[in-house]
Order: sequence, then C-alpha cells, then structure tokens
Amino acid sequence: MGMALGTKKPNSDINVTPLIDVVLVLLIIFMVLTPLAEKQKYTRVPDYQPEAQPVPPDAVPPDQTVLTALPNGMVALNKQVMTLEQAAAKLEPNYDGRPSKVLFFNAEDKTKYGVAMKALDMAHGAGVNTIGLMTDPPIVTVDAGAGDAPAPPTP
Repeated sequence: MGMALGTKKPNSDINVTPLIDVVLVLLIIFMVLTPLAEKQKYTRVPDYQPEAQPVPPDAVPPDQTVLTALPNGMVALNKQVMTLEQAAAKLEPNYDGRPSKVLFFNAEDKTKYGVAMKALDMAHGAGVNTIGLMTDPPIVTVDAGAGDAPAPPTP
C-alpha cells in the first residue's frame, strides 16, 4: 500500500549540516590567520645615559684576542705574525687571571686543515676555554714579513 499525500509527519530535529559547514569554514579561517597574527616580544633596552660616550663600531676591546692561522704555518695573534710556540708563550700569561677565557679564531682560505687544528689545540692548551670562529676576516693589515698575509680589500 502506498502512502497518501500529506500523511508525512513534520520533523522537529535540528539539521546540523549547515552548522558543521559554518564551523569548518571558521576553523579554516582561524588556522590561516593565526600564524599571521602579530606576536608581542619583550625586549630589554639599555637606559639612556646622555653623559656616556658612544663606542665606534670598529673599536676592539683591549682584552679581546684574535688568532689567525696563516697558510705558511705561522699564526697572527692580534695582527702580530709569530710561530705557534711564540703565540702559546704569549697566550698563557694572558689567560691565567681572566674570568672569561674567550678567543676569536680565523683561518685564511688557503690554510691547511692541520695547521688550523694545531693553532686551535695550542690555544686550548694555553688556557682558552671558549673559542669563537670568525666567518668573515677582519679588515686589517698584517705586519710585514708575514709572507702570504692578506691584503686589505679595496673599496
């Protein structure tokens, strides 16, 4: 037997399909916009001191030490070319009383790996406990007699 027209009862249940569609669209919008939201970062800045003199950017602190390994087996310790033994003799008394024992190391492009490792071992043996590797050589002139010493770049 078939059903007669108009005998179907009205359905009082809520249709959730449009609600799910709206929620999914909102979820996608928030997922896209959340990484773009500006994030707040807290930064401590030094206090303004009008009587303080500005420090030039190329000024080197007097206690900073730069060791450069040269291709001829020598090293340049703060721009002075010397042998590894001479550099060790100069470094040991320098680092005895220091609280921070930091040294910056640079090796020229043509320096052999073994020479660079000997220079690092010598620095560690002289008491250096933190070695910073320099990626760009400083623009300096090395004393005459360095042999394969770098020339400063021309602008």
